[in-house]
Amino acid sequence: MSDKLKLILFSILLVGVLLLTYSNHWHNEFHFDDSHTVQNNVYIQHISNIPLFFKDNKTFSTLPSHCSYRPLVSTSLAIDYYLGNGLNPVYFHLSTFILFLLQGLLMYFMFLKILNTVSAKTPNSFISFFAVAFYMVHPALAETINYVISRSDTLSTFFVVLGFVVYQYSAFARKYFLYLIPIIIGSMAKPTAFMFAPMLLVYDILFNQKISLLDFAKIDWKKLLLVVPSFIIVVALYLFFKHKEEGLFDPGGYSLFRYVITQPFVYVHYISQFFLPTKLSADTDWSTFESLGDPKAIIGFVFLGSMTFGIFYLSKFQRWRPVAFGFAWFLLALVPTTLVPLAEVMNDHRVFYPFVGFTLSVVWAAYLLLEKLLQKVPSAALTAVLGVTLCVYAYGVHERNKVWKNEDSLWTDVTTKSPKNGRGLMNYGLVFMGRNSLDTANYYFTKALEYCPNYSLLHVNMAILKNTLGDTLAAEKFFEKGISYGGDDAGNYYFYARFLKSRGRTSDAIANLYSCIRLVDARMDARYMLMPMLYEQKRMEELKIIAARTLQLAPNDATATMYLNMANTGKSQLQLAEEASANYKTADEFLNLSLLYYNASDFQGCINAAQKALAIKPDYAEAWNNICSSYNAMNNFEEGIKACEQALKIKPGYSLAQGNLNFAKRSLKK
Repeated sequence: MSDKLKLILFSILLVGVLLLTYSNHWHNEFHFDDSHTVQNNVYIQHISNIPLFFKDNKTFSTLPSHCSYRPLVSTSLAIDYYLGNGLNPVYFHLSTFILFLLQGLLMYFMFLKILNTVSAKTPNSFISFFAVAFYMVHPALAETINYVISRSDTLSTFFVVLGFVVYQYSAFARKYFLYLIPIIIGSMAKPTAFMFAPMLLVYDILFNQKISLLDFAKIDWKKLLLVVPSFIIVVALYLFFKHKEEGLFDPGGYSLFRYVITQPFVYVHYISQFFLPTKLSADTDWSTFESLGDPKAIIGFVFLGSMTFGIFYLSKFQRWRPVAFGFAWFLLALVPTTLVPLAEVMNDHRVFYPFVGFTLSVVWAAYLLLEKLLQKVPSAALTAVLGVTLCVYAYGVHERNKVWKNEDSLWTDVTTKSPKNGRGLMNYGLVFMGRNSLDTANYYFTKALEYCPNYSLLHVNMAILKNTLGDTLAAEKFFEKGISYGGDDAGNYYFYARFLKSRGRTSDAIANLYSCIRLVDARMDARYMLMPMLYEQKRMEELKIIAARTLQLAPNDATATMYLNMANTGKSQLQLAEEASANYKTADEFLNLSLLYYNASDFQGCINAAQKALAIKPDYAEAWNNICSSYNAMNNFEEGIKACEQALKIKPGYSLAQGNLNFAKRSLKK
């Protein structure tokens, strides 16, 4: 069998392994920042908004502090939403996975070109293939592949690798700087793509000029003019992005000094997880070091110094230059998350980009160290050993996919590995709140307050919990604290408004909803709450403005259309529905009309509309249930029983109809 055929078979096998490895991730839920960038982002729900993504970065998120300029990410999400006809996670995971496979293909050609440059007589095709395979089945990468909004990492990394491949293989592209096109595109997914410029500089010195990074006197600076445009483009893009994000994007970190001195030890963690990925966590409880005297800070800087020394020292030896380049890639890829003080000191999903280079370094270094030994090992035995290694790591990916399945599994893992993470404890508490285990939720919220006493969202969630427990006084105090700590978070005003509405304080609720949409214009849940409240208070001019703007955000939105008509005509929802009913053709339309009659206490009207629905769809259990509810409200329990029995005959186990039937039977006995 020829080497080419072997590689083709191995490639097919690798794709099969990857499909099997990630077979349990397609339906994994949205998490973390997915809530404000995907789930509640009305802009991605309309594919016609794609041009807007490139003009206005406020379309990226419903949180002003997270409105970074990433139009390519929003574009890809809008396409996923369109193809999946909504928030179908399968489509969002599928596009990420396809991009991942294509990146692997490009990495193979990038690695192969590098290895052929320094050592033409070694089995570079198989070494490159194994390096790519090892990268793609690495458990740390599952953190990025499962996290939908980390599409920013997969997109930007894909285009950086594409830029290198175009540069490596096309003299025409090098002459006319066409290799910069993928970098420009990739930077619109995440600015980490900017690091292509210094990476290209290192690449050009090591593999085009074929000299050591220490031999400054031998560097042909005229030849380096070829990489100058990449720096010009990167600087120009940086200034443009900075201008676009000014006054909006806030990385969320605090002391730059403490953050930066912590990062070298974070590198140590990343490297440890490359070799033994047993401590991966979606959200750690790491904090910054107080001073350079911290033992861990010292370890980190010793490691950083050693790796930097290794880059320059290994660059002296031609065959070891891929290792030097891979180390340089690793460090350069981490520069953006090192110099910008982010809210999280470290995140395991950040290694997706750095591990591209580091994988090349490790695999090639292992080959060079074991080269003589490997020549003596039978190919079948070597293939078996490497195959087992890949399978072990692939199993790790499969297990991490299980962690990302839902909020319960994710936050259970986080609180186990990071017990001092206040955000993790809060989210774990929300899991129990969703199960109605309120005492347990209170325990985790209270514990979270020990670590994050000024976390505004935690106070708001505690307020919601206290209100559910019936302690409205404590709830209001927590709401007020939440707003005082996070007055720029639109969600705090929304949840407080919901609380005020439930207490009958309509005017105060409206005021808070206005505060909410002033911060985030596209906060649709706030708009949906505000419109009926404005109608109830007969504030029709305000309602017209809110409804019209809502239709601009979500064209053809049925709710906004209805309230705009109500504001313009002064008619109620029921009156408008009655007028429109002459053109109704579906059972669902008549069912909705019957509900409006019921809510207006016109129970005979509810029955009549439900009967029209049944005339179109005789087996419509919901229509029979509406009839049952109306007869019960009219104290005609005998007819109510008959209607509910019909509903249950059509739809056994229909809990709402069963409840109404039980009520009718109890009432009849009285």
